Amino acid sequence: MQNEWKNLWNKRHGELDKIEKGDVRKTFLELKRSAGFDVVNELTYEALYEQYVETKRNLNKGRQEGIQSVYEVGCGAGANLFLFESENIQTGGIDYSEGLLDTAKEVLKTEDLMCGDAIYMNAAPKYDSCFSNSVFSYFTDEEYALQVLAKMYEKADYSIGILDIHDIQKQEDFIKYREAIMPDYHERYKNLPKLFYGREFFEKFAADHDMDIVFRESTMKGYWNNQFVFHCYMYKK
Repeated sequence: MQNEWKNLWNKRHGELDKIEKGDVRKTFLELKRSAGFDVVNELTYEALYEQYVETKRNLNKGRQEGIQSVYEVGCGAGANLFLFESENIQTGGIDYSEGLLDTAKEVLKTEDLMCGDAIYMNAAPKYDSCFSNSVFSYFTDEEYALQVLAKMYEKADYSIGILDIHDIQKQEDFIKYREAIMPDYHERYKNLPKLFYGREFFEKFAADHDMDIVFRESTMKGYWNNQFVFHCYMYKK
């Protein structure tokens, strides 16, 4: 079933004529739009930027000198990495959508961009932090997610961040909400399942790898998904 998501994402790409390299705001919004975020009607630049600031703060937690490099699993068109690069932080990423990755290559400075499934990311070069935003819910099962986490652990020297994890305790509420706003929800998403997680899945990984772990709530202004997802950050000791 993951292939249905993959086919869908492979049809997406950024509209380069809407990208102005000197205009951070306009470029960022187009990169987010191409990756599935309706930034015009749903989310503002300010809300998305604040999420970036909070993500960076959590990846930095406990590290006085701050992170100098980040790697994103499922980087899409590179919107998040674009903001990191605007602060001279070294970046890299992997995504299985050729169209989105082609857009990222037009915008980002980094040459460390790989087209492929998350499981195939290389351990080298290493980065201070390795994170993923709104990606783990598209994995086929927890075993695959566990393998990706293990790869992220190998790649990160300090911290791991997983954002927008669909909460298994909120699964029923999520489905009811989607049914209420989308009468044909089940037909439209027939072969496009979401994977829900319990916090214990990440707690076990952290314990097995002797890592500190912190959970955060999603508080992005205007984001309807806030009530159904959570964030997880893990730190090497």
